[in-house]
Amino acid sequence: MFDRAEPAERNAEAGGSVPDRLVSTAIAMYGQRGCHAVSARQIQREAGVLNEAAVRYYFGNKQGLLDACVARIAQWHEPLADEAWAEVDAIEAEGRLKVSHVVTALVLSLHGLLQRHERAVWLLARLIREEGEVGQDLLLRHMGPLIWRMEAQLATLLPHKSARALRLHVFLAINSVVNGMVDQTLLWRLPDTADGERRYTLDEATLAEGFIEYVSAGLQAPSAL
Repeated sequence: MFDRAEPAERNAEAGGSVPDRLVSTAIAMYGQRGCHAVSARQIQREAGVLNEAAVRYYFGNKQGLLDACVARIAQWHEPLADEAWAEVDAIEAEGRLKVSHVVTALVLSLHGLLQRHERAVWLLARLIREEGEVGQDLLLRHMGPLIWRMEAQLATLLPHKSARALRLHVFLAINSVVNGMVDQTLLWRLPDTADGERRYTLDEATLAEGFIEYVSAGLQAPSAL
């Protein structure tokens, strides 16, 4: 479930409109190198756009381009989330919904995004960690529906948990999933727990099961908040 996808083509919409090419290229470059490490000129050059004023013309400035990037990522993610949550709704209709089902929907939708647009998930992680209030506000504006959808579903499953505690734990769950997908290579650098093995290894299904188990346990944990 957490296997590394092939890097998304930097210009995923080759032959598309200039704004589309700029956004696709910016997502790839921002995700790989960070927003502050890439200039508008570099993005324009990589996208094959000759007009050096193109970012300013179409988006106003780099901040406007970043906003368009997050909006595009949300657009890519929405059908994946809808598909994952349709399964949650079906399980709920059968009266057997558990917290782990909701977490699975979150993981599947974001993993689907990782498979299709790897650098998009990398950019989401950078927005959480590196872009401060600006990046976090963009995430809330464009990815907020995911947060509120998950929170509402969990509120029905965890009626003993206060709204304050639930919001904190949902944030931590989403943060763990996004950054866990991006940073998982560190796990494979750890020494193994078995004799004779140099590196820690897990098959894909076991890794996914363990990760969902970990996040679900955190959401269900008692809280003093």
